[in-house]
Amino acid sequence: MKKWTFVFLLSLIALATLVLPVAAKTTRTEFSGVSNGGPVMDAREWTTGDGVLHARDGWIAGFTEVSDDRYTGEELVTVNYNLYPAPAPVYIYGPMWGKLRLTNDYGYWEGTWVGERTASDGFLYLRAVVHGHGDYEGLQARVDYVRLSPDPEEPYQVHGVIIEPGGK
Repeated sequence: MKKWTFVFLLSLIALATLVLPVAAKTTRTEFSGVSNGGPVMDAREWTTGDGVLHARDGWIAGFTEVSDDRYTGEELVTVNYNLYPAPAPVYIYGPMWGKLRLTNDYGYWEGTWVGERTASDGFLYLRAVVHGHGDYEGLQARVDYVRLSPDPEEPYQVHGVIIEPGGK
């Protein structure tokens, strides 16, 4: 029994020496900035009997400018939502989701996002996870878009991190 415990512990130590150096080389670069977009275009919208506004496959074109040039560029965002009626100044609230593609001269980022417009104040909180292509191949970004206003014309505050896996 002691022999197998010793072999098991030795195996764990050996595995840790293989895995930990790679994890230690992972680089995380934080960034922040703003994102502006237009209205939702071409969505299939309908309202159910209980007043919920549904939309599928809409899109928004916009531009994001942040402190890391790798995540600065033109955005094309697909939009889906189920929005419930609310009194002014909120008007509508509920869950949202879709896909996001941010493009610049060196490549593009592509992935999905989820979020919500809150019932209490009409603020928007969105979280995207995107993967890099072109010069950004192998990178991942996790990005929060926050609009602390019920006004859909206000810009989003953007905060995120680009994750660069460690070398071999």
